[in-house]
Amino acid sequence: MGENDGRMRLRLTNHRVADHGLRLRRVLSSGAMLRNTHLHPPAPQVGFLTGPRADLLRLGALFRIAAAGPHTAVHVPSPPDDPERSSRRFDSPSLPLLIAREDTGLRPSDWPALRRRMRRTATPLTVTAPAPRPRHRPDAVHRLAEHHPARFTEHAGTAVVTARPELLFWCGDLLTAAGEAVVADREIHRRGESYLDDLVGLFRPRHTEHPMHALLVLAVDPIFHKSRWQRLRNARAA
Repeated sequence: MGENDGRMRLRLTNHRVADHGLRLRRVLSSGAMLRNTHLHPPAPQVGFLTGPRADLLRLGALFRIAAAGPHTAVHVPSPPDDPERSSRRFDSPSLPLLIAREDTGLRPSDWPALRRRMRRTATPLTVTAPAPRPRHRPDAVHRLAEHHPARFTEHAGTAVVTARPELLFWCGDLLTAAGEAVVADREIHRRGESYLDDLVGLFRPRHTEHPMHALLVLAVDPIFHKSRWQRLRNARAA
């Protein structure tokens, strides 16, 4: 069973980081899998996540893996940043991402020590992510997001997201839905990029002075840009 039944199998690196002070027992790293995904932290209140269709689908699966694991955190390294791209489009460089359930006990201040321990143990591991569910959630989940929002914190050069499991599942399902929408999106075919969604209300209640209340999701996927295929056809015909 795998992608045919809605689940995705991912090849990750398993780092054992057992700590008697935490429930956390391992950090799963995606390595270079999401080489075209960029997470720009809020400046000041709105963050940006950009990536192609394949990366958005995989990132959605990684959020669900973190949501399903009470002893697991997921680390997504940041790809090499393009200085010209960052200065032109965003006010902040892209950051690596660390995702964990709130009940792992993980605090952003724990990350530097965990990162050092990760260098000592690394084994390949294939993980099957839970299947995505409908992106729309019952009122109880919306109330959970309002009273116990996810936390987005920058620490030691990393964006750390911790939340209750249902909110991590929800975030993963939203990202998966965004990835699935890429193929039929008109703006992708016109310009090679498109605004797809905003994760409003997951991290902080909206209309507040907290550091971030929205994470905008932009698909940047030139493979679907019509002009790219036209250039290829012209080149083959020449």
